[in-house]
Amino acid sequence: MPWRRVAGLLRPIRWGLAGMVGLSVGGVLIGLVPPLALGMLVDALVERNDKREAALLTALIAIAIIAEATAYVLSDGMYARNAGKLHRSLRLRMFDGVRRRGPGDEDESSGIPSRFISDVLTLDQITVSILDTGSMLLVEFISAAVAIATLEPVGLAVIFPMLAAIWVVTRRTQEPAATAGLRRQEELERMTRSIVRDLQDPDEEQAKSRFRTAVERVMHAEIRYGWLQAFNRQGSAGLAKLGPIAVVVAAAFAGTAHVGTLISLYLLAQRAFWGFDGVVDLSLATQSVRGGVNRCFEYIDSAGRKPDVPAAV
Repeated sequence: MPWRRVAGLLRPIRWGLAGMVGLSVGGVLIGLVPPLALGMLVDALVERNDKREAALLTALIAIAIIAEATAYVLSDGMYARNAGKLHRSLRLRMFDGVRRRGPGDEDESSGIPSRFISDVLTLDQITVSILDTGSMLLVEFISAAVAIATLEPVGLAVIFPMLAAIWVVTRRTQEPAATAGLRRQEELERMTRSIVRDLQDPDEEQAKSRFRTAVERVMHAEIRYGWLQAFNRQGSAGLAKLGPIAVVVAAAFAGTAHVGTLISLYLLAQRAFWGFDGVVDLSLATQSVRGGVNRCFEYIDSAGRKPDVPAAV
């Protein structure tokens, strides 16, 4: 992956990216308030029957939820703005490269429109998307783990072995899934070229046969990719769902008697495991778009075609 060149594309929108990430991280940190306040709310009602404190905590939870949603709305709006500017810049550079290359054969030219659409969109997954989602997930994991350590340190003794298990399961299934994703993208491109070529073929039966073959190859590639992706994501997701239960059980055995604290631990552990699982899954998305990103830079780097030299007589 040409990371230096990708970073060069992001330089003109760096302040927009910083604002987007800041809002996303702020939303994550604000999102810690509801699970912590909910535990205190339960203790206030169950143990002390303090309705005034419960009302204040309820108001705090509502304000936090509204503030978190507002931060995410603003972040998503900036995401769209940053992605739009990135797409514009990349497509203009690719267009200049194609112009320098000059006319090619029909098979090659028919695939150009799809690359200006699908390949450009894949760049989102290793730029704007990975910055936004990755920062959110990483902060989600770290902040939730710190909160758990503050409430009940024994919870960390359960979390880290299970996180290691999630890492092993995910890594073992990521490589075949990434390969299948590349294969799917290649078959989609072949189908795109087939559409352009076969629609102009006067032999209707032969055109239908070729296109049917191309579509079936795409179908098989999509099915394989879907199954491998399901194993990759759902296998680690199952462990991530088991983790919060294990944290609560460990805290109960360690002597945590407050119901509210156990509830907060469960909700915080959910955020920690979800964040870690999401960070690990990001590498699959990165691997599956390598081909599309490299093709974009191939167009940008296109040199003019050399003129045909007539053979000597």
